[in-house]
Amino acid sequence: MFKRIGCLIIILTISLSLFGCAGNKSKELTQKEWSYFESLAKIAVASEVYSKYGSEPGITVEKIDAYDIQGQVYVRTDFTATGSYTVYDESGKPFSGTFKVKGFSEGHGDGWDSCEITPPKNGMTTLPEQSATQAVETTDNSDITASEEPEGTVIYGPLSDFINENVGTMGTIVSPPAECDINKDGHPDLCSTVITGSGIISSLIVVYDVYNDHGYILNDRMTYDYQILGNSENDIAIERQEYGGTQKTYGTLSIQDGELIFVENKAYGVTT
Repeated sequence: MFKRIGCLIIILTISLSLFGCAGNKSKELTQKEWSYFESLAKIAVASEVYSKYGSEPGITVEKIDAYDIQGQVYVRTDFTATGSYTVYDESGKPFSGTFKVKGFSEGHGDGWDSCEITPPKNGMTTLPEQSATQAVETTDNSDITASEEPEGTVIYGPLSDFINENVGTMGTIVSPPAECDINKDGHPDLCSTVITGSGIISSLIVVYDVYNDHGYILNDRMTYDYQILGNSENDIAIERQEYGGTQKTYGTLSIQDGELIFVENKAYGVTT
């Protein structure tokens, strides 16, 4: 009897390892999927590092493992991204750490479940933690110009903070930010499509003016959904779709009287 039970346990264990986990099928990512998951991972790492050290990190995603999750209501892909990041102290000395982000993409929303970072080190020295609030209070940005901004750096932290504070977080998806000078002040702004809601899903646009530390939202919940189609340095193409319908209108973004607005222009439809 005990031998039979023992055999059954062994068989069940083997079956689970072979079939129970077969629902997690390793996935070969397309370039588009890799880029999207990479962007989600970078947003997670930048937000975590910025909140702890008050600095924007340089981020290198070295590996992404992705798995399709079977047997769920919403088609879902889980991924794990690993890599390294670098921040600089006041003297310009680099400090590096590693990260591991566990994220997901499904029919109901995309995002990340966890982000683990190792403390940034320079040799044997560890950079002390400094909150983003402290960094803002002790930093004078009056002399910053576009030419002084680190080349290739996208400031995700403040954008993430603005979205968390001003957009409902349930089911929120943040698209990879696009850089475009929306307010025409000579400095790039960060533009992102944000999808939020549970049951009733809305798609809106968030623009964050990094240079002036100010954010804007274009949101016509349950009337129109918006998404970014593409961008150049000084222009951006937007698709506006009637909520619950199929009618689409194309245009761009503008700031008028301190408000972010959609400016219709059929020519932008060629982006699709």
